Amino acid sequence: MFQAMLWAQPPPRYVRPMPTDPTKPRTLNRPEPILSHSAQPVDQDHSPDQAAQRLRDGEVLIVTDHFSTGAEILSRLHTLLGPLPEQARYMEKKEFKRTFRQAALRLIAPIEDHRLALVDARPIGFLAQLYPEHPRFFLPFLVIQELHGAWLWFEEGTHLAVLGHRIHPYFGTYVPNRTTHLELFGTWLSQYTGPRTQAVDVGTGSGVLALMLAWGGFERVLATDNNPNAIESVERQLARSKPRPPVELDLCDLLGSDPTPNDLIVFNPPWMQGEVDDLLDQALYFEPGLFERFFDQALEKLAPDGRVVLVFSNVIQLVQPNVPHPILSELDRARFRLVSKLQRKVKGSPKPGGGRRRTREKVEVWELARA
Repeated sequence: MFQAMLWAQPPPRYVRPMPTDPTKPRTLNRPEPILSHSAQPVDQDHSPDQAAQRLRDGEVLIVTDHFSTGAEILSRLHTLLGPLPEQARYMEKKEFKRTFRQAALRLIAPIEDHRLALVDARPIGFLAQLYPEHPRFFLPFLVIQELHGAWLWFEEGTHLAVLGHRIHPYFGTYVPNRTTHLELFGTWLSQYTGPRTQAVDVGTGSGVLALMLAWGGFERVLATDNNPNAIESVERQLARSKPRPPVELDLCDLLGSDPTPNDLIVFNPPWMQGEVDDLLDQALYFEPGLFERFFDQALEKLAPDGRVVLVFSNVIQLVQPNVPHPILSELDRARFRLVSKLQRKVKGSPKPGGGRRRTREKVEVWELARA
């Protein structure tokens, strides 16, 4: 029977994973393979509009001929469920995304010998890397599109000016689609005059901040994350660098168990409170209790004259004014004091007809020390 949960549900970003054996291959997050199904076939002889309506109404379909067939059906589904007004609120956009995804995941496609078994389908190297034990299975077509895009990104890389070179993010690893907050952190780091023995990048993601710290002169940088795909991604990125930066990786919760006092603890947390719907949402939304646990651990692992730096945004005050500000709430507890705070305006997103939308968002770098 068709499996109800098409996507392998990852753990919340900061829940401690089960202990791993370093002698065994790392177990990566991946979309759950569908091994059997009762889906109805669709091909180019079927109306894509009718197929979209069937998906919306809860029917499960399987594409049997061309990649372009599945792409057209999902395009029609997006149109059928929309459009959203241009001035739609953030939560309306999030709800639309959730509704579309739930319906889109009911369209599946076959995988044979680690290739998408459709005409005009392009190779996706992740199929062999993530599913070595499955010669034949099925995946939601939307997931296949995501895997294909992730594979191109991994192969070609994306250039980040703050690093001066490309990074090659592995599937399931968050990569920022804008860099204003990274540039602001670079400004702060260039002004930092404290010791540079050890720093930790908490929730490293694609490893950008960890690399910035390493090239900023820190003798040892510990990059932590509880997403194994992020650890895999940074490990592969480090292997591309000659010489290898002094970055060590730890698959763990927040700061992990390393007892060495840190001169600098850097955290680029999610900027809004919310539920995690998919793998990459873990980098966007935080659940209650995350910041309390982070500050508890930071207080324990910070060197006496060390600094805690949070890369944040005022978007939580703009979009979620009723949610207590997690950094201000910690400062009210008087365990840390504010040393400095940098802000920089964010450019609005492009308008379809040219120009940019107006925005009041600012990215921030908060520097804290022990009270």
